[in-house]
Amino acid sequence: MECQEQYPAVRPVDWLASEAMKSRIQALSEYLAVYRAEARDRRRARNLRELRHDIRRLEAWRWYLDAARRQPRWWHWLRVVSAALGQRPHDPLRRAGKRRQGMLRLSAYSVIDRAYAALMEDCQGCLLALSLRRDGGDPACRGRLADRVAGLNQLRAQLADEAERVAVICAVLGLVQRCASWFGLHPGALPTVGS
Repeated sequence: MECQEQYPAVRPVDWLASEAMKSRIQALSEYLAVYRAEARDRRRARNLRELRHDIRRLEAWRWYLDAARRQPRWWHWLRVVSAALGQRPHDPLRRAGKRRQGMLRLSAYSVIDRAYAALMEDCQGCLLALSLRRDGGDPACRGRLADRVAGLNQLRAQLADEAERVAVICAVLGLVQRCASWFGLHPGALPTVGS
């Protein structure tokens, strides 16, 4: 990880979230390519499906984060709907129909949390490598890496508080992406401004 790179003209936390999604999507896509080459039995086929679902969730969350900068109408609508549908149940003893919802919430949460955790481990590894140098490394670089770790901790805490809302967003945008792929469209080609 280059510690000399500067943040773009967006909030550092937003940039970190998008960067975490991008790097995790790339890593899972590489795993997917390996599994595809070796998919012969049912277990590997199941792993292929799980990897595709994880990538779709990450792409949906990245799409949502990228749209947050422009805030088109659909983004505001999705934010309101996800807040309404993603509320935690008031009655903890009521279990009918909650198991599947809990699994969807947990899977969307864990996939995104793992992406944040992977980038945080990279940053912590760079900090450790700098601290092992005789000169201690560039203090400005160490400060930027420490800020990234703090930002990723903040993102993970926020994600844990909003796990239900995140699951709704990933489900809706994942479905939109899937429908778009049937027509040969990429999410980047979908309308974003004012729609």
